[in-house]
Amino acid sequence: MNLIKNTPKIWIKKFPWKKKSSNKYSRGRVLILGGQKHMIGATILAAEACLRVGAGSVKIICTKDTIKTLSLKFPSVLKVEINNISYLKSFLKKERKTTSVALVGPGAGSNSKTMKFTEEILKQIKYVILDADALNSFQHKTKKLLKYLDKFKLITPHKKEFHRLFPFIKKSSEDKEKVLKFIKLCKSNILLKGNTTLIGSNKKIIKNTHSSSELAVIGSGDVLAGIIASLVGDNKMSIIEAAAAAAWLHGDIARKYGRGLISEDLIKGIQSGLERLAKK
Repeated sequence: MNLIKNTPKIWIKKFPWKKKSSNKYSRGRVLILGGQKHMIGATILAAEACLRVGAGSVKIICTKDTIKTLSLKFPSVLKVEINNISYLKSFLKKERKTTSVALVGPGAGSNSKTMKFTEEILKQIKYVILDADALNSFQHKTKKLLKYLDKFKLITPHKKEFHRLFPFIKKSSEDKEKVLKFIKLCKSNILLKGNTTLIGSNKKIIKNTHSSSELAVIGSGDVLAGIIASLVGDNKMSIIEAAAAAAWLHGDIARKYGRGLISEDLIKGIQSGLERLAKK
């Protein structure tokens, strides 16, 4: 399988720009699993990136420890307090009528509760992006995760997270080989993060070099995950298209900013990044 260079030419026609006829319902809702009080910033970064790129609304699954803080710091997102798995199950049965995209990971916490919540979301929501703690929670339980991964799901690990999940894949092997072995395991989708990011499905592997070393900073991956979630949907982009577009846009914003970047700067740069992209 040859590597395809990531440029707007390969996905720009599918980019879900807002139209005059758009409304918050037609733009879709994204569900984000938050959780940890001390990592609430990660959840906010992902949610704000998601809204700014174009999701119609975002709903954050909160706990009793986070809902008040999120309500004060981020009034424009919806919140729901869910503290146990039984309530999550009943909530998702109703929510999936209006929500087909979920992002799990930023600020969720690496623990058994996150794993159980992630399993339930994977069962009930069509498109799911798994990042950070959603992946770390399945360490030593990779088989349990793999059974839920299909063509509508995406994992977004950096290399350490990848090898925690797949210790049987040699660290010394090339990134392309790692992606190919993952695809053979479950026929799903992966965005393997690094200076060069590889985005793979069972049909193609896209190589993204439109990036910046300044992205090596806390919170950067949360912003990327939020951008991906905003672009995915039945009437938007496929998982692989959204991942490629998000990686390019994320890198473009960082390159434009230059040295000294922090993740909040990525959020601030989304508007001008979209404006540059619209001229491609």
